[in-house]
Parts: sequence; structure tokens; C-alpha cells
Amino acid sequence: MDNALKNYQKYLKSLNLAPSTAKTYLWHLKKFLKWLDNRHLTDKLLQEYFNYIIRHYKRVATVNLNLIIINKYLEFIGRRTRFELISHKKSNLRILSPQELQNFLDQPLQNKTIVCYRDKALLEMLYSTGLKVGQINQLKINQIDFIKKELFLNKKNIIALSPLVWFHLDKYLQKISKYPKNNNYLFINFDRSKKGLGQPLSIRSIERIIDKYAHQMQPLLIINPQILRNTLAYVLKNEGAKSQDIALSLHFKNKLAAKEYWQRI
Repeated sequence: MDNALKNYQKYLKSLNLAPSTAKTYLWHLKKFLKWLDNRHLTDKLLQEYFNYIIRHYKRVATVNLNLIIINKYLEFIGRRTRFELISHKKSNLRILSPQELQNFLDQPLQNKTIVCYRDKALLEMLYSTGLKVGQINQLKINQIDFIKKELFLNKKNIIALSPLVWFHLDKYLQKISKYPKNNNYLFINFDRSKKGLGQPLSIRSIERIIDKYAHQMQPLLIINPQILRNTLAYVLKNEGAKSQDIALSLHFKNKLAAKEYWQRI
């Protein structure tokens, strides 16, 4: 522990911190290393430490000071894991009611154009899979397993598509199966007035699609991709999902961030 503290002290000195600040950092780090007790540092132990300081410190500012200091140490030793700071109060996250959600997802059904088939499949998949817009717009048809009705993000990340999502996705795929300019992306542009015809939808295009259908509702709603993610997380939590389930369903890379998000929902 002494060597770790000496090396970290040199690192803090290189940051030109005030002596009192560096002293505070070292004091809290010493407490953390003493708690760690020569155990190999793992994400599980970091989670235990997070729970430990939440139990032992009542003030949010004190908890966050500890988290900031440990984050700086994790950066120093080359760990990618970071603690998310806690909020002074719960955020008022926007959640759609079941009726609002259903009305929104059904907006594309008002017409039977190829664009509406695409938009219906897009909205259903965006909501139910928990994927971010930047992931949805890069999906390709060859990532769909038509036998198992699954979506492959990579070798380790496979999403089982719900019957409802599959129903609308299959209808859309039948419409574009003979589309001459499809470059194998799943959700493509049909705007014939632009050079993007047949190209994947951009992130901004998907955001505009969401905004368009939200504005068609009565009363008018403000809906964005994050509100859809909030709503999915809220539904899952009400069904008994824990923070680790939310992390999996919404594809969080940081389990600590997923836990705080779960607490805010």
C-alpha cells in the first residue's frame, strides 16, 4: 500500500494540485486501499465499495468527493471503470403512460406506404430492444436470424425479438426485399429527392421520425429516444427488474451507471 500511495502522490504532484487538495486525495485513497485489504481490484469490489460509502456517509457532497477521488485513482492505474456521481435529488425523468406509448407506436399505422411500414418497425424495435439511435441506424439485414427471430449485435450480444416486433419487422422486410437500391442496411432512406436514397437513415433522420409522430398525437407530446428508454426501464422495473437487468436490457457498459439510473426511474 505504501508504494501505491507514493506513486500516486507523485502523480498528484504532476497535476499541480493545491497541497491541501492532494492531502485530501491521499487521505481518502488510503482509506480505500485499507478497505480493499490487498484484494485484487474487480468491478464487483468497486460495487461493494460504492455500497459501503453510501451506507457510511449521509451527505451527498461527501459521497461524491469519495467517488471523484477513487475515479482519479482508477484513471491513474489505467482502469476504465468509473463511478457515476449521485444526484442531490431524484431526477424527474419523463415516462410515457401505457396509453401514450401505445398511441405513439401506432401512429405509422395510419397509412400503408413503405415509409410507414419502415417507421412502424423502427419505432417498435427502438423501444423494445433498448438500443440507442446510433446503434439502430447501423443495423444490417444480415444481423437478423430469421429462424430464431433474433438480432445479433455481436457474437456475445444477441437480442430475442418479441412477437410484436417480429410481426412488423417481417412485414417491412417483405416490402424492401425487392428494393433495387437497398445496400443491406435494415432501416433505409426512401427520399427520392436526395442522393441518400437506399442509404441507412441518419441519427438525425430517426430523431425527426420520432418527432413527427409525436406531433401527430392529440394532445401533442414531446418524445425523444431517451424518453422511450426511460419508459422501457420504468416498465421493466415495475415488472421486477433489478439494476443488472436494466443494464442488460438497455445495454449499459457501466454497471454503476445502470444502478443509479435504476434508482432514478
